[in-house]
Amino acid sequence: MTIEVEECMEYFAENRKLTKILNDPRLLVKNFGRDRAKRIQARLDEFDAADTLQQIPSDPPPRCHRLHNNLEGKFAVDVSKNFRIVFEGYDKADQLSIEKSAIVTVQIIKIEDYH
Repeated sequence: MTIEVEECMEYFAENRKLTKILNDPRLLVKNFGRDRAKRIQARLDEFDAADTLQQIPSDPPPRCHRLHNNLEGKFAVDVSKNFRIVFEGYDKADQLSIEKSAIVTVQIIKIEDYH
């Protein structure tokens, strides 16, 4: 009898400061406020639950979408009306990818209002 273990998508932050904030609920609230912190955590939980980026809905609330212009090649998910988690996706070979079905790792670059 073989048991298949499904691998979940992983995420990490681009820098130490953001890593520290994402891993500490108090810092998350301090930096983004209680409501945004709760929504950021919800998006991170969605990353944890998915196998690939394709499983993150393009419909709200996460509204996973590709970015263009100066953020070409990156993606974002909604946190609030204007706030987004901006990230890059990597495939199983740790190569940068824009193919949602191939992306298994996400590198969070920033959480901001880029509008």
